[in-house]
Amino acid sequence: MPIIDMPVDMLLERIPSEGDAPRVTADDLAELMPKLGCELDEVAEMQEFVCQVCGKIYDRTAAQGPPLHCANCGADFRTFPDELKTLGTSQVLRLDMLAVRPDIFDPGGMARYIRGYLGIQTGLPEYVLSAPRIKVVIDPALSNDDSYRPFIACAVVRNVQLDNNTIKMVMNLQEDLHWALGRDRKLASIGVYDLDTLAGDTYHYDAVDPDSLTFVPLGYSPNDPDAQMTPRQILEQHKTGQAYAHLLTPLKKYPLLRDGEGTILSMPPIINSESTRVTMNSKNFFVDVTGISQRTVDRALNIIVTSFKEIMPAIEVECVVIERHEGGEGAVPTSTPPHVPTRTTPDLTPTEFTLNVQQARDTIGAEFNTAELAELLESMGHGVEEAGHADQLKVLVPAYRNDVMHPVDLMEDAAIAYGYDNLKPELVPTFTVGAPRAIEEQSGIARRIMIGLGFHQVMTLVLTSEAATFEKWRIDPDPRAVQIENPISTEQTMCRVSLLPGLMETLAINKQYDLPQYLFEVGDCSFHDPQTETGAREERFIGAVMIGTGVGYADIRAVTDAFVHEMGQRYEVRPTDHPSYIPGRAAALFNEDNTRLGTMGELHPEILESYGLKHPVALVEISLATLLKTA
Repeated sequence: MPIIDMPVDMLLERIPSEGDAPRVTADDLAELMPKLGCELDEVAEMQEFVCQVCGKIYDRTAAQGPPLHCANCGADFRTFPDELKTLGTSQVLRLDMLAVRPDIFDPGGMARYIRGYLGIQTGLPEYVLSAPRIKVVIDPALSNDDSYRPFIACAVVRNVQLDNNTIKMVMNLQEDLHWALGRDRKLASIGVYDLDTLAGDTYHYDAVDPDSLTFVPLGYSPNDPDAQMTPRQILEQHKTGQAYAHLLTPLKKYPLLRDGEGTILSMPPIINSESTRVTMNSKNFFVDVTGISQRTVDRALNIIVTSFKEIMPAIEVECVVIERHEGGEGAVPTSTPPHVPTRTTPDLTPTEFTLNVQQARDTIGAEFNTAELAELLESMGHGVEEAGHADQLKVLVPAYRNDVMHPVDLMEDAAIAYGYDNLKPELVPTFTVGAPRAIEEQSGIARRIMIGLGFHQVMTLVLTSEAATFEKWRIDPDPRAVQIENPISTEQTMCRVSLLPGLMETLAINKQYDLPQYLFEVGDCSFHDPQTETGAREERFIGAVMIGTGVGYADIRAVTDAFVHEMGQRYEVRPTDHPSYIPGRAAALFNEDNTRLGTMGELHPEILESYGLKHPVALVEISLATLLKTA
């Protein structure tokens, strides 16, 4: 979860008092945050620093000290200390926030949340949008597999009044949304530009050859002859380009956003152009969000424009027409679902849900009627209407809420508004005595046996990748592997099908310690299974590795013999050829029913080298569920 520094002064300015009630204070905020589901780490005094290159402002504690480089433009403050300027101090709430609520990552969104919770301003917020004057045309080639970043949503923000606090909010919100919604810019990335540096009313979002043009990236001086860089050079030489190069290097063409006269705004999701950067004198913004997920792109833009409006009420938010051509030169058919040819963004139309009042009462465990539930939901910023049934409500969810995808999410909001501390604990009506599953009892026995044999237990990650599981082990991918549909990183794209890669990673991490090292793990692996309700099943395995001078097949065979004997089972060992093991030093294990249990042997030197290990490794992996004939 990210740590969000919430400026106390900006927050309090946007929370007016209600009637004769006293104004909310910093101490009130500290007590209020846990009730809102926000974990408060501390109320801290922060020193402010500003990057002189791009204008990004940093809040740092005394323990953290000044930043070493700019996360926005890549400026190196150690090499060029004059590029970092010290400002004043400020008081902030350091909040440990959930990534599912990026709409409250900034003072505007948080103040809106608090006003509703306190009953100062309830119901669905309304934001006026002006008619579009600018159009963005999308290159159809961006839907191709070799240049895929097809989605874009834009807005114009006029009459902006910037100071140190507001420009800091703009940059911090952009960075936080990149993390929380954009999955570190993979699903969506945001660009904010000075509109007055742009020309024309028809912009172009194109797929371009990486070496076909040059521009000055953010943070570089236009007067520097070496500042003009091609998109490929930016990925190779610019610090931000190097950090996010993995998002574009697989592509043959890179996305580029240009105005009506060809001025480059940015190369999403990497870097903006220096010529369009926002300064303290900027009065009008052009905002874009690009990415590979339409929902994420739209939600991110909705959060940005509504937060801007909360922070700077005098601004005017203007729509932009997004025009997509479904064909043309360079376009090829893909598996991408059909796109809407023309649409207008941002779209702040609320999402409708029908909520059953009785179900909400039963789920939350509180007694309230339909009107009281409606009041609770309105205090959380939702619009509520009659649904044509006495025990149902039609709930209008704001377009900036990314976390509400099911009526249960609305019940959670109602529970927060009701107050978890107001719920009365009750004993369950029926008491039962639980008992451990047989596989859990046997797993405990297996752990004690391995510890008795001199092994140390470890727990490794359940999520892994095809490269770590198959490529590194010189084997073909297992068709039964459970893939992650939206992985958070390239290192976690599937559920593990073996414990051994995780054990080897542990050996690699601990190679600086004395040998020998004996490790084991008892854990579940996941496999596709169409016969199960979920389409996948878990199977309990035990894996063990031994590393040291002179470790070999005989050692792991002795350990396996002792383990199976102590478990009260029998097994048969048969020679086998396996690409992960040294030829002639591998065996397959079978039970009395001729069902395969696993393998053991000495690891191939090529695999040892891939883990950076220089001593022999012997290992074994057995399906504990199959060995014990239990589930």
